[in-house]
Amino acid sequence: MARAILLAALTLAACTAAPVVPLPYRQEFSAPLGREWQATGGGWRAIDGRLFNDGARNVPLWLNAALPADVRVSFTAEAKSAAGDVKVELFGDGRSHESGYIVILAGWNNSRSIIARLAEHGERYNPVRTPERSAALRAEVARDPDAARAAHRDQREIIERPATIEPDRVYRLRVERRGHELTFHVDDVLHLTYFDPSPLAGPGHDRFAFNNWASPVLFDDLLIEPL
Repeated sequence: MARAILLAALTLAACTAAPVVPLPYRQEFSAPLGREWQATGGGWRAIDGRLFNDGARNVPLWLNAALPADVRVSFTAEAKSAAGDVKVELFGDGRSHESGYIVILAGWNNSRSIIARLAEHGERYNPVRTPERSAALRAEVARDPDAARAAHRDQREIIERPATIEPDRVYRLRVERRGHELTFHVDDVLHLTYFDPSPLAGPGHDRFAFNNWASPVLFDDLLIEPL
């Protein structure tokens, strides 16, 4: 038992190590994954110049680089089946799925895209965010940003839209956070916007990860840069 606890502690420490790479950070996966990448499993590997996964079961591949509050993350992705389901996480804790924002393109068997805050299946906690709710939150922040930040610190929710992607097509994806606004672009077209009255940032909410459930996906051309 003591040995198991020690191994778990060492694994946790490895996943929350101090950042080892500065930003901007560029990666084309032309070599085996370096020590800046951390996962507790999931089968992540670089194949023929791209990052591949087909069944991580929500074991993210975390990058040991500290994201600034305002940041741009861009990459390409190709689904290799009709299931779609391209997934990344931002402003997480470096060890746990659903510890930050989860951005999914054409998940749920190639049917919808989401941006989630602390809960990929947000409907278990709160209704899916509506435009009216977003407008009310913007007004709340305008009145008293400090009070809004405190009131919504632990909010779990999602925004969503219908979406499908084609298998074997390479998509250019970009996620940006500026202030309270998180935006998700697909092939340079705005796909989703999430307004957060209490933006996740700083220690415990400053890591990026690729993720996957059980569909074959290739990632490449990662660039992370401060804004």
